[in-house]
Amino acid sequence: MEFRHLQTFQAIVQEGSFLKAAEKLQYAQSTITLHIQQLEAELGVKLFSRRGKRTELTVAGRTLQDHADYLLHRAANLQQTMTDLVAGEAGHLRIGSIEPVASVHLPTVLTQFCREHPKVRLTLEVGVTQVISQRVAAGSLDAAICSPPSANLDLAFELLFQDPIALLIPETHQFAPLDCISVSSLVGERLILTEEHCPYRNILEKALLPHGINPFSGIEVMSLEAIKQMVRCGLGVGVLPSAAIASPPPHTITRNIAELDLKLPVGVVFQSETSFPGSTLYSLISELKASLEKL
Repeated sequence: MEFRHLQTFQAIVQEGSFLKAAEKLQYAQSTITLHIQQLEAELGVKLFSRRGKRTELTVAGRTLQDHADYLLHRAANLQQTMTDLVAGEAGHLRIGSIEPVASVHLPTVLTQFCREHPKVRLTLEVGVTQVISQRVAAGSLDAAICSPPSANLDLAFELLFQDPIALLIPETHQFAPLDCISVSSLVGERLILTEEHCPYRNILEKALLPHGINPFSGIEVMSLEAIKQMVRCGLGVGVLPSAAIASPPPHTITRNIAELDLKLPVGVVFQSETSFPGSTLYSLISELKASLEKL
């Protein structure tokens, strides 16, 4: 069923005749007749009957009338949505992000983005790089803000900023008077780490292992907030992204590790063959770059 046939049908109903419908739609009257003949042939029913010079709807015609307005309204909405999508004003964006980027950096960016694109539906999935990058590669997410993905995923990565990593310690800890903590002093300390596949933990392990230090002391936690509270209670020394402890919990302080420049490269990841100029994804990535590259 062609929408132009429904539009012709609707015009005849509204104008009361084939002639007036032709004038409204700027068609030849023979075209109007052809459209209705094709529509009737497809539906297998007569839609109009003639009584002298009057054109009236049949029972089937009245039934179609009940649905035509709805169908054409939905078609118009779909066309407008497609127009908005091409113009970067509508659509459904599915993005992923690691923590603490999702909770610390993204709220401001997304607030501005949603203010400028009120028709866009947005889904944010929070997880570790290994998981969300695989979901980008599979097409389940449009993009992700994370550390560099595995090379075998064939994803594009554009660096946004370097996220520093620091220690969170109880204010009563022996390290508290020191401005920086030496690498060697970490030996024997109970370090509270993020989960095994967390990129922040991987950065720490790669930095400490050449010094003969295995940073894993038996405690790994999947929540940054939980790590902070464990440190506050004196369970050990937390290793966290600096952004997550910019405002440390009461009775805790932050310190850097001397001799080590612990920073995680964070960028936007998307499928390498993706072409998105003018799209909502392009708009979001542009705003992410403008905001996060300043960090």
